[in-house]
Amino acid sequence: MELAEFMDMTRDKEENFPTSEVRPETLVEYMDLGKVDRSIILPLDFGTVEEPKVGVEAYNDWIFKCAKDYPDKLIPFMGIDPTRGEHALRLMRKYHSKYEARGIKIYPPNGFYPYEERLDPFWKEVKDMGLTVVTHAGASWGPLDEEKSRPIHFRKILERYPEINIIIAHLGGKYRADTYELAAEFDNLYTDCSALQGWLPSEPGVVIDRMKEAFSHMGDRVIFGSDWPLFDLSYPYQHWSNFVKEQPFCSEEQRGKLMGGTMQKLLGL
Repeated sequence: MELAEFMDMTRDKEENFPTSEVRPETLVEYMDLGKVDRSIILPLDFGTVEEPKVGVEAYNDWIFKCAKDYPDKLIPFMGIDPTRGEHALRLMRKYHSKYEARGIKIYPPNGFYPYEERLDPFWKEVKDMGLTVVTHAGASWGPLDEEKSRPIHFRKILERYPEINIIIAHLGGKYRADTYELAAEFDNLYTDCSALQGWLPSEPGVVIDRMKEAFSHMGDRVIFGSDWPLFDLSYPYQHWSNFVKEQPFCSEEQRGKLMGGTMQKLLGL
């Protein structure tokens, strides 16, 4: 599947892979089934790697418009590649001013290290806006550069900006040791458990072990994530939500923070 299809809102639904077009009412329906009160929407900007059919601004406009229809259910983050330079800053200011955006999703495998000097204006803007940053980590496929997804590359950013909270998606995937190393040094580093359901339903023990491992290293800084709708063909959203709520990998106090408490604190909700 071409990256452009992830941002294609023009194709007929019947032809779409689940990640190429989703609608807010569908997400809310799945949330209700999984007994999830609120979700954060994380748009992906692959437009610096491959020209999409829908531009980054139109795409983010659509995301924020969709979320506006469900203000008590959906919290949109921006999805903007920081290598867009001044254009990225303009878009960030637009969504922060117009919608009070609370966070941004970035994707280093697009072709950048977070510590690059050219990205300094981006990080200063993130700090000034008080944004929470979610970053992809782990498996990436061509033409993306997987090595750039390693969490360890955020060390300089964590040192330089202790007020910026950074969430490493997927525990860091194959690089989760990086996540745990950084978490031992920096209180502003968090992680989410999205994509672990890829082991389900065949190997639930792997998921339980990974979650126990994450809690042993990071405590209350583990956050629930779904990566919806990517895994729904094999393991439905509501099953993943129920699995995380029921399995014995943490205390009930920790589970409450996993299932919303920590994210509420980060976003000031």
